[in-house]
Amino acid sequence: MLYGYCRVSTDMQDASSEAQRAALEDYAKRTNQTLAEVFVDEDVSGSVPLRDRPAGKRMWDRLQRGDTVVVTTRDRGFRSLVDAATTLMAWREQGIRLHICDFPIDLSTDEGELVFLQGAVFSQYERKLIGRRIRRGIEHRKKTGQPYGGTRPWGWIRKEQKWVPLPKERAHGNRMLTMRRAGCSWYTIAVACMDCQKPAVRKNGSGYYHVADVRTLVRAAEAEYPKLAPTFWRDPDCEQKLVELKSVAPLLFVAE
Repeated sequence: MLYGYCRVSTDMQDASSEAQRAALEDYAKRTNQTLAEVFVDEDVSGSVPLRDRPAGKRMWDRLQRGDTVVVTTRDRGFRSLVDAATTLMAWREQGIRLHICDFPIDLSTDEGELVFLQGAVFSQYERKLIGRRIRRGIEHRKKTGQPYGGTRPWGWIRKEQKWVPLPKERAHGNRMLTMRRAGCSWYTIAVACMDCQKPAVRKNGSGYYHVADVRTLVRAAEAEYPKLAPTFWRDPDCEQKLVELKSVAPLLFVAE
């Protein structure tokens, strides 16, 4: 039996269930076969293994020796190359074939399996290398006080992959700095600025500047808003480190 499998996260995608079904039917026609059934998972994330998806599980449970599964692309059927390779080996032991329309080599042959598995190994290794580079970059940014991950420096916002000044927040910071210089306590400033809303608040984040926020925002305003993570200003030695950074990383103090 020839079974087709489709997965879509939303019907607005180019890889809609209709487009995938048409590609599977075209494959069946070109190979003089008949699709026994096409299993479709709607609104299912690619991070879910094939066997754990509703339609994927129904198909898996029906497969028997001699059957063939066809998918349009690897990412429609599997969460990763490693996942696809593991499934390929398991199915091959059971006498079940896999065909991926955009993969040019026959996976039912030893040579096709070899090429596919080698690709999975290199892909896994490449992901590990990327992870290492990301971690090294984050560690460097942490050590130098730069924003990392989802952090945003006070007075800046990310637009088109560049940090640009955020006037509204800078106005809040300058107001708080003026009050601090006038002798107001951190708590008094926080209460007086309850009308100041944080721009670009992340989901489930607080929209107000609490006392800890006021402390760090004022220090950032006093330093004229360098591109440094808010946590940088909690360091007791932040003033000394700021002097050092101005000489070694001047780009932290200007718009990109």
